[in-house]
Amino acid sequence: MMPRGLSVTLVEPHGPVNVGHVARLVRNFGVKKLYLVDPKFDMSVAATYASHASEVLDDAVVTSFEQVREENEFLVATTAVRARRKSNVIRRSVSPELLNEILSNARTSSLVFGRDTTGLTNGEISMCDVTTTIRTSPAYRALNLGHAVAIVLYLSSRRRRLMRKEQSRRTREVFASRLLELAEESGAPAHKTSSLFQTAKRLAAASSLSDQQLNLLSGVIDRGTTTIRRLQSGDSKT
Repeated sequence: MMPRGLSVTLVEPHGPVNVGHVARLVRNFGVKKLYLVDPKFDMSVAATYASHASEVLDDAVVTSFEQVREENEFLVATTAVRARRKSNVIRRSVSPELLNEILSNARTSSLVFGRDTTGLTNGEISMCDVTTTIRTSPAYRALNLGHAVAIVLYLSSRRRRLMRKEQSRRTREVFASRLLELAEESGAPAHKTSSLFQTAKRLAAASSLSDQQLNLLSGVIDRGTTTIRRLQSGDSKT
């Protein structure tokens, strides 16, 4: 079963053939919405390759990436370029086999696919909640856009585990912010905290923790930060 409220986002798509195939896949899998961010293709040509799904293109929402972020509780960035260093937090990926579990409790979510040639930028990936990668041969990692969408949609429709408890974007961001504040107040060096917000946010997104559980952790972390500040204030007065 496809997660509720799931959409597909194509960022600056160029090839009308690929877009037509994606439109057909959107209908095949019962996805309710297709976002097109700054499209560069000929819509009439794409409609030809969409076959009986040309209405998906007619109803597609042409918008900005920022608006896609605003309208969706959860965004999954897709990329063929995996992290080579542990510090490259945003490109560390979760298995696409886990997407159904991760997405099932978001009210609205979108699978984000990048440009036909260069994919998503680091800035776009950092605006997403998790990143996923289809494992392919190192000799040629990048898949055709239509093929990638087909695989990710299929895996997103496959339920493997019990549904997770509901978890909101706001709660994930609060948790990440509280953890970053604690690290900074405790005197952690800047090079250790530079990627902590992204790390914590993505760790929470890939976890099975509920809003209640994340809020509990955030509260404990906040009390720790408050204690450190009080102790530091006392030291400064002596």
